Amino acid sequence: MLKNQNPMLREILKNIGLITQLGLSVISPILIFVLGFVYLDKKLHTEGKLIIIGVLLGVATGILAAYRLLKKTYKD
Repeated sequence: MLKNQNPMLREILKNIGLITQLGLSVISPILIFVLGFVYLDKKLHTEGKLIIIGVLLGVATGILAAYRLLKKTYKD
């Protein structure tokens, strides 16, 4: 599909795809960890302590996923 199009447009679409992947690879683990730890926090009655751990683990996992994606994309 993109073979016959302008190379500049192809590069723009490639970058939009990369930005979308980065956003999803960062936000997905954060949401999964937070929702999981909110559930555990309510079950174990830990007064929000597990939610903080979930946020931190989600952010760390999201950053690691973004790093791996960028490393794979720009391995020159």
